[in-house]
Amino acid sequence: MTPRFRLIALVAAAALVAAGCGQKSGVAGTQTSADGSGVGGAPADDAPPAAHEPGPDDTAGVTDDEIVIGVHAPVTGASPLRQDTFDIGKDIYWDFLAESEPDALGGRRVRVAFRDDEFNPNRAVQVCRELVEQEGAFLLVGGGGADQITACAEYADGVGVPYFSAGVNESGLADLSTYFALSLTYAQQAPLIVARLQELELERIAVLVADTPSFQDGHDAFVEAAEEAELDIVADDPIVKDAGQAEALAAVQSLQNVDAEAVFILTSPTVYLAVAAAARGQGYDPVFIGPGITSGLNVVTNVGCNDDNVANGQFFSPFPELDVIGDLDPDYLTAYEQFGGGGPADDIGIALWGLNKSIRLMLEATGDELGRAALMNTIEAGEEFETGVYPPVSYAPGEPFGGTGAHLLVANCDARQYDTAETFVEISEGE
Repeated sequence: MTPRFRLIALVAAAALVAAGCGQKSGVAGTQTSADGSGVGGAPADDAPPAAHEPGPDDTAGVTDDEIVIGVHAPVTGASPLRQDTFDIGKDIYWDFLAESEPDALGGRRVRVAFRDDEFNPNRAVQVCRELVEQEGAFLLVGGGGADQITACAEYADGVGVPYFSAGVNESGLADLSTYFALSLTYAQQAPLIVARLQELELERIAVLVADTPSFQDGHDAFVEAAEEAELDIVADDPIVKDAGQAEALAAVQSLQNVDAEAVFILTSPTVYLAVAAAARGQGYDPVFIGPGITSGLNVVTNVGCNDDNVANGQFFSPFPELDVIGDLDPDYLTAYEQFGGGGPADDIGIALWGLNKSIRLMLEATGDELGRAALMNTIEAGEEFETGVYPPVSYAPGEPFGGTGAHLLVANCDARQYDTAETFVEISEGE
């Protein structure tokens, strides 16, 4: 049986309305225009230089009543997420907002237009073009799959469309002017992972990273941080991106031969599950640890806790788990009960809830006079956006990686889920 788990780390976001195209008037004195001036062109206090200028489609995707956002994610292809889970989770925050705060976002409802990218970078570019050209999406949001995110973000940058995703790789994204990571990148999580290994008093560390270019900077950052901490890197061999049982077994035999106490793993969930199962089958029981997002989902423990294969899994994640979300944001469980179609709340829903909440704050900070340039200039002005679910983010011009921390998740195979061992673990200055 092929497990079905690919995080649709969705972010729903919004489009803006043009003057002369039905755009609503702004709230006097609250917004900054795309050129960095205040309302009516008056200079805004301490406004940074505007890095983004409005283009001809600056306000595409917004009417007086509706904001359209475009989302792509792998619902089919390698290790897909169940479509019904995605269909439920993608709208819950926006439905909740429309009912609880009908005047939010200028009274506009958010409509999510979705395309399946089939876990294929070329397909991702195709569907992102469809979302912009056919659906008129104001901005694009990438779900799981670093390669697909990178490909679509490059397209979005070429046409001046804001693009959001959870933090993945930095290479290929750092120089894109319209890209924003809403959580720590793989590379930024490296010091947190090293600190956790030191806390666990584990010193013999193996590195197992899929052989895709999108994971190279995460690999390099971890190795550098581990060496600075004087951890012993006893193995560092790549594994093919779509590794099966044979490749997983060969990798485990190499890890076991060097007696690695812990394995830094950065692969798809399916490869992680195959490696963990092969290790358990060989009586080898290291700690598997890595950056979030996908291997830290409960769909992994639901499958991998058979025979306790993933019992030693620990991952950092932008979102907490079900065991603490009620304390951090009780609105989530209430909203899921009301808008989730009668099913139980899940952690994929938490991921989408936190991401959408971040985008809502960015839109509101921009004001009712919305435009792509104004939104991006607002985001880059240095304001901190704090949801209470994801760790806060803040950005500066040319600095798209605004994450500040992560949650530590630890597998609990008795409950077949991840527990939140620590919340809002912060990265230190200079990391």
